[in-house]
Amino acid sequence: MKDSDDLRRLRAEDPYFSGTLAKGLLILQTFVSDPRAHANSELAAKLGLSRPTVSRLCRSLLTMGFLDHDDRLDRYFIGPAAVALCYPYIINTPMLGMLRPAMQQLADRIEGAVSVGVATDLDVVYLETCAHEGGTLKRPGVGAVRGIVETAMGRAWLAQLPPAECQAFLGRVKRERPDEYARCSEGVRESLAQYTRRGFSINLGDTGFGVLAAGVAARIRYGPRRLLFNCAVPGLHWKKSRLLDTIGPGLVQLVGAADRQSGLR
Repeated sequence: MKDSDDLRRLRAEDPYFSGTLAKGLLILQTFVSDPRAHANSELAAKLGLSRPTVSRLCRSLLTMGFLDHDDRLDRYFIGPAAVALCYPYIINTPMLGMLRPAMQQLADRIEGAVSVGVATDLDVVYLETCAHEGGTLKRPGVGAVRGIVETAMGRAWLAQLPPAECQAFLGRVKRERPDEYARCSEGVRESLAQYTRRGFSINLGDTGFGVLAAGVAARIRYGPRRLLFNCAVPGLHWKKSRLLDTIGPGLVQLVGAADRQSGLR
């Protein structure tokens, strides 16, 4: 859900859907894609809500600590309660404590980063990243959001879907995020075609960050969602052949061991 048009559609489909709560969450969600401080007028224009509605909701969110306010700029930014709300989800991620040493070991061996995340709507959310201490790769922090088609872990998730669901999902990405789809569609097709044979998906830097990556979908579930693993390295230091021969198999081994520990293989 992106704005008031989506909100009205959902309310028409579901009479029990809470519009007021959704409006407040839309305000918070704005800061995920655009973390800078926002004025009431900006939020109202972006979300298609009236300024008085935004003003009331922001005051409530400020009182509860989910927003903070810069009096000098008269703008709102995300508050500490929003961070605290994420903490229970992170600490309850299945197997995460046991996986960190193996993730760090692999990250050090390839001088890159190993991450775990989950899919939500059109994106993946990163829950943990272990990065090589002296690496040049930018580390995606906890809570970082990337498009499913943009990431190797997202492509691994796609490969687990029934073909009809996968095609329907890609059709939605094409409609709602045409630039993202155009940039990544060829890489997505290659990963989907080869996932069963390889056991992992790949990203050859087609998302514009100069990063090569492999992705694997674990059998471990967190509620209804699979845990997804990503192993990324700087494209300047690695080639596709090493990605296929070293990184992908190494990540498959890590995830396979995690599945076995959880009793799923």
